[in-house]
Amino acid sequence: MKKLLLTLFFILFAFPVYALELLMAHNPACHICERFINEVAVDYHESDIAKKLPLIIISVHEQPEWFKEAYRIGKIKPIHGTPTFIIWNGSHDSGGEIARLVGYRDKASFYNRLKGMFK
Repeated sequence: MKKLLLTLFFILFAFPVYALELLMAHNPACHICERFINEVAVDYHESDIAKKLPLIIISVHEQPEWFKEAYRIGKIKPIHGTPTFIIWNGSHDSGGEIARLVGYRDKASFYNRLKGMFK
C-alpha cells in the first residue's frame, strides 16, 4: 500500500499538468470587444467549454509581465486587431499559443468556432 501511495504521489507531483486557457486580447476602446464582454463573457464561466478553457481577458494597454515576455520571445504571435482570442497551453512561464480566433460576430458563431477547434 505504501508503494502505491508513493507512486501516486510521485506521478501527481513530478509531472506538472497545465490546463488550456482562452486569452482574449481586449481593447477597451473596441466596440466589438465590448459586445463580446456583454454577450459572452458575462456568463462564459457557466458554459461547458469554460471547464476546459477558462477565459482570461487581457487589456492590450495593461498586459501582465508574463504576457509581454511571451509576446517578446515569440510564444504569442503578433496581434493585429481586437478582439483576438488565443488558446494558450501550459503555465504562463513555459506555455505557448497553440491556436487563435480573430474577431467576434455573435455568441452562437463564437461558440461554434471554439467547439470546432476541439473536434
